[in-house]
Amino acid sequence: MTTYRHFYVKSRAKTSPDINLKDLPGSAGRLDIVARCINAAFWLSYGIRKNVVFHTILHGEPNAPIYIRLEGEKLRKVSPDERSIAIFIGKALKKFDSSKEIESTPGIFVARKSFEELLEENRDKNFYLLDENGEDISNVEIKTPFFLLGDNVDMPPEEKKLALDYGAKLVSLDKKSYLSSHCIAILNWWIDKNEQENSIS
Repeated sequence: MTTYRHFYVKSRAKTSPDINLKDLPGSAGRLDIVARCINAAFWLSYGIRKNVVFHTILHGEPNAPIYIRLEGEKLRKVSPDERSIAIFIGKALKKFDSSKEIESTPGIFVARKSFEELLEENRDKNFYLLDENGEDISNVEIKTPFFLLGDNVDMPPEEKKLALDYGAKLVSLDKKSYLSSHCIAILNWWIDKNEQENSIS
């Protein structure tokens, strides 16, 4: 049975489909961070992780919030570079319909959804909120994980409280503050390592 890994990154990226691909950090509200996180979530040197689902909610102007989900099992034609990922996010934003969820391209879904709605829909999973002051991840048993991260700014206190109300556990990779994309890469490595060790034992 496949165990899926879920990653959520709160983003301040703009919700306009008019994306300047030559200036993702400045013109698109740090859409570059989302693209790097997506890269870290899915790509291996030889292919895409099929057991990963990536979630983000864009909070930038002019049409926030917009929820975007990528499913590794269905993802097609997206390349790992930031420009390609941004192009497909732009396609999702162009097809956005506030009344329903749409699959804009294979494996990429777009909808109107709040953070609380996302938590409610996934409450059958275990939420892990990344925090430098959380419990060291080496002491935490990770099962059916749904990891919650901010972009280059920490998640706001009201969303952290909401996540904790839904049973999220504070976990730490280190006392240092790493880039969100690096955190995702480390988490994938950590789960891979533990799965390999468990399969041997």
